[in-house]
Amino acid sequence: MGETLFTRLASYSQNPAKKSLENFTTEVLAYLINEDPTFRRTFIRHIIPDGRMRRRFKFASALSQQRFGKSIVDLVLSSGSTSILVEVKIAAQETETKIYGKGWVPQVQKYLDLREGHVAYLTTRAVSKPDVDPKRKKFLGHFFFEDLYDHLAEVKLTPLGELFRQFMEENEMKSSEPFTPQEIKSARQAFTFAKKCEVFLNEIKSELEPEFRRTFQTRTRFTKGNFNPTSGCAYIYTGSLKRWRVKWVTIYVEPANGSLVYGVFVQVLRTDVKRLKEHLKWEEEGSGLFSPHHVKPGSKGRQCVEPIRRDLEKLKRALKNYR
Repeated sequence: MGETLFTRLASYSQNPAKKSLENFTTEVLAYLINEDPTFRRTFIRHIIPDGRMRRRFKFASALSQQRFGKSIVDLVLSSGSTSILVEVKIAAQETETKIYGKGWVPQVQKYLDLREGHVAYLTTRAVSKPDVDPKRKKFLGHFFFEDLYDHLAEVKLTPLGELFRQFMEENEMKSSEPFTPQEIKSARQAFTFAKKCEVFLNEIKSELEPEFRRTFQTRTRFTKGNFNPTSGCAYIYTGSLKRWRVKWVTIYVEPANGSLVYGVFVQVLRTDVKRLKEHLKWEEEGSGLFSPHHVKPGSKGRQCVEPIRRDLEKLKRALKNYR
């Protein structure tokens, strides 16, 4: 459950309603463009196809969250009087804004209508193409973080630049690896393993859910088992336990250090983590605490219920004491 510094910092958000990952990524991009010549050169080459225009932005500077009328643009590159407006998306799709006399206008189209410079759309491959005519002269194109990752891998980065590349790996901005012959051969085994993880968690849920609801005096239920390769684990989780100031409780199973572990993860307000940890001597990650146990060969979900039950009892005692 380890994370690099950038990934941990990205989880901090002054406004919970905002997409902290996108905002944080934009801030880091602006900083590296301004402070790291190698990163700036690589980034400019990535989003500007035209060589002559690229030379014009050789010494460009970057500002984040720039206001143009009622619009706030994620990232603006400037070189003299020339600008490039960059819209950044990690997972969310392009939004639309209702404009008087025009109806619902897609985001990239809105930036083009500002006539403040060229526009680039920088996203992961999970995000669809923008709703804009690709022949618009001021539209530079749709560019991907995965390709930027590959470009960054080809150059020698500063320590902060390298840290950002690791951050991209951890947050699904890395280019995908092609299937290997061994992976193709063992595909059925991989899907069988994923199904076993889900069944394992569903057995724990069946045994513990009624007791959990009584213990924490809540009507919320656990989800069914879900194997999520993106997060690298399988899990079941509850909704928030408001009276306990808990965002959610997760029971998970994941690989760790050559083994398979399962346990309870509790997510609380970031301001509460340290105080809760004083009463609950679990490992810390982000704004949560977790307690891992090793899965032994031959184990089934119902045989692993007792350690989870003990963990939940410890959790309730700790929540009572720290509030």
